[in-house]
Amino acid sequence: MPFSNFDYAIIGSGNVAHFLAFKLMEKGLKVRQIYSRNPTTGKDLADLTNASFESTIQTINAQVIFIAVQDNQIQAVASQLPASSLLLYTSGSVNLSELPQQNCGVFYPLQTFSKTNYKESFNGPILLETHDVKMREFCINLCDTLNLSYKLTSSDERKNIHLCAVFLNNFINHIACIGLSEAKERKIDLSLFTPLLKKTFENIISNDPCENQSGPAKRNDKIIINEHIALLDGNSKTIYHLITESILAKNGNEL
Repeated sequence: MPFSNFDYAIIGSGNVAHFLAFKLMEKGLKVRQIYSRNPTTGKDLADLTNASFESTIQTINAQVIFIAVQDNQIQAVASQLPASSLLLYTSGSVNLSELPQQNCGVFYPLQTFSKTNYKESFNGPILLETHDVKMREFCINLCDTLNLSYKLTSSDERKNIHLCAVFLNNFINHIACIGLSEAKERKIDLSLFTPLLKKTFENIISNDPCENQSGPAKRNDKIIINEHIALLDGNSKTIYHLITESILAKNGNEL
């Protein structure tokens, strides 16, 4: 059956839900139902997709249902959905064995999303895992229809990929948040850092970051390190200290 003959529902109304909705609409696939515990964002997403916003999860009955909710909600949500529907959840960490229903599978986009960038070109893989071959073929063909690259993974492999992604995305973003917040507090023009940030990420992608490391901790420059620490307080001081110790240890030194 062509994928345009299926109807789709999305549980959730966050960033991943918006990405999925846009990709489905982009390829002319019908998003028929939206359900979210947040009625405001849920109704907004339903309006965006010309879908019906369902006030209760029990009325969700589309043939293909994406579960884009927090990890600790996935099992409870899946248990309330029809056994006749195909259920695809979008978690990086939840083991597929925790959802024994044969109609369940993993459809995890390895990417970071926001409400403003979900329409941008997606060139990261979708990590797929299913209980059986039939469901796997469906997910592969759906990715092909949506022009999405994919990788078949086990739950253990996906969890380890997600762990590394937290370092490479969430932690790096948090460090940037701290650095720019410190700059704002010191009334420094943030645009001064734009070339540095661009070059940093270019180097991370094109070279081995372990070989790229520079700065006072790499040089074991205790004078500069201690001057910096004296300028900081609170969480920024703690983070600076921890990362400095890590870089020093990596190079056989200590603070």
